[in-house]
Amino acid sequence: MQEMNTDVETKRLTVESDGFSGLMHTPKGDAPHGKALIVLGGSEGNENIPMNVGRMFARRGIAALGVMYFNTPGLPRDLVKVPVESVERAVSYLREKGYGKVFVYGISKGAELALLSASLIPQISGVIALSPSHCIWSGMTTGKSLLDKKVTQESEFTWRGKELPFMKERITYAKGIWNLLTGLQVDLSYIYEEALSSFREETAIRVEDIRGDILFLYPEDDRMWPSARSVSYMEERLREKGFPHGVTSVSYEKASHILVPLSPKALRMFRIERKYPEECRQSREDAFERSVGWLLSR
Repeated sequence: MQEMNTDVETKRLTVESDGFSGLMHTPKGDAPHGKALIVLGGSEGNENIPMNVGRMFARRGIAALGVMYFNTPGLPRDLVKVPVESVERAVSYLREKGYGKVFVYGISKGAELALLSASLIPQISGVIALSPSHCIWSGMTTGKSLLDKKVTQESEFTWRGKELPFMKERITYAKGIWNLLTGLQVDLSYIYEEALSSFREETAIRVEDIRGDILFLYPEDDRMWPSARSVSYMEERLREKGFPHGVTSVSYEKASHILVPLSPKALRMFRIERKYPEECRQSREDAFERSVGWLLSR
């Protein structure tokens, strides 16, 4: 992976003092100009992606603001009724600092939030969505492990104090445990596939309202949720709505749900990562390089 020899300054921002929780990464000595990127992690709800991936972008000369949108002081502990306004405040912060264009990058649940935010916040100039969903889901409580997570009867996200319409999936782990025993991997995609058999259009993210280009990056066979199906739905929706901006989609044959340029232990959950570790690593790095190139060209 290419990397500029650039030092990075990181500043912590809090809900109490700044209205949102974040980590601002800027190339050392660089004055705000041009563009900046908001980086969103997934349902792990920790600082790993906002910190580490945010710093990677800053090392490539792109100011990056990693935003934690739940499980942080001043915000919901769980991924339940999370206010999209956290992203809106982060956008305002960057614009006030002098960044003329603000893009959003997210993985998994963070990709869902990135697309949702861009559909609601006109100041967002474009989206990079990795392993995304096309709709909003039930809120999810945290647990010590993936199998401890529970769904609620409330929405993941709110906007202007109101819950957004959401799909009501039901998590039953019996099939997931069978998949683990027989396939030797975490495979929960069936939960979302079953729910989507009763898909409600009102839960779909209005991607046609996004005011800039979109980059979709996803694995061909996503075992966490059907991101390929979601991208296909969004591509068709954008065509039907006459979306005036650019849409780029890149799929990876040998890749898991985790397409960020990190090597967490969670990669071992996926059989394809164990079977093709080098190819999957190359897919993660390619997704990052494409993201950097896409941003620098805008």
